[in-house]
Amino acid sequence: MSIKIEKPVKEETWNIKPLPGYVCKWKEVKIDGVVTEESRKCFINVCHCEELPPPIDDLEQEEIAAQLDTGKPTFRIPMSIGEMDCVKDNSNENSIKIDVLVNSTFYKKRLASHDDAFFRHLLALIFCDLIKDKHGLDLDPLKPIILRNRVVVGELEVQKVNKKPERQIVEEMYQEDLKRMEKEAERQEKQMEMMEIKKEMFGVKNVEGVRIRLFEGKRLEISLRCELEGKKIEDPMRLGLLLNANRCLVTLDKSRSLFDIGLPFDIDANSAKSKFISEKCSLIISAPIVL
Repeated sequence: MSIKIEKPVKEETWNIKPLPGYVCKWKEVKIDGVVTEESRKCFINVCHCEELPPPIDDLEQEEIAAQLDTGKPTFRIPMSIGEMDCVKDNSNENSIKIDVLVNSTFYKKRLASHDDAFFRHLLALIFCDLIKDKHGLDLDPLKPIILRNRVVVGELEVQKVNKKPERQIVEEMYQEDLKRMEKEAERQEKQMEMMEIKKEMFGVKNVEGVRIRLFEGKRLEISLRCELEGKKIEDPMRLGLLLNANRCLVTLDKSRSLFDIGLPFDIDANSAKSKFISEKCSLIISAPIVL
């Protein structure tokens, strides 16, 4: 008897040095949903190459907008998300840098001009989601600053792209998008179910001005809108914060309780971080959950 051993087919790849395009800058980066105390900027180099395929359908802005309105868009932009790197900004501070690679023909037609605001915004919506999935970074797609005097920050890294037919690559990316969205929806549904169960167990009631969110089952974020009798409290020095494993107490002027909340999960109070958002008069508290 003879046994035939089939060797795995090794996919051929291109080693691509991207061409520079434009730079998106974020002043604030969230890691797993939390703003770190050590604020870091993030730069996204939108670059391009000939080897990566363009979208299968070359749609106009109105056609894509119509798809988005249906809630079931089919338009896909093949892109490659590079690794996370550290660069120095103009203030010589460490910042995050990631390269995003798209097809050159698509870039020149839809993204090269500052007037291509729709497609640049669409691209940001997509790559922000992909970056969160790959690197755990939360970038608000509505808040990028496009640098007008820079085409690249740091050095563009060589990226590997598989040598596959255009349609195969696009269809694989589409299937990956669907799987990721289904997985995220399932995770959020389970988290909401757990939150409701915990609320019922601990007798937590919905309180006006309070929002409690769970991130990936590991971290709890509490948002408190600081008002008294309809008047906003704009001075954070008037507030006091006391935390323990399952309770959050916020005092006002050291004389009265503004919020006294039982938490649906036990937290590590010693590792908690807080931040006052003056524009919204809101106190944000973030703490890891004790598992």
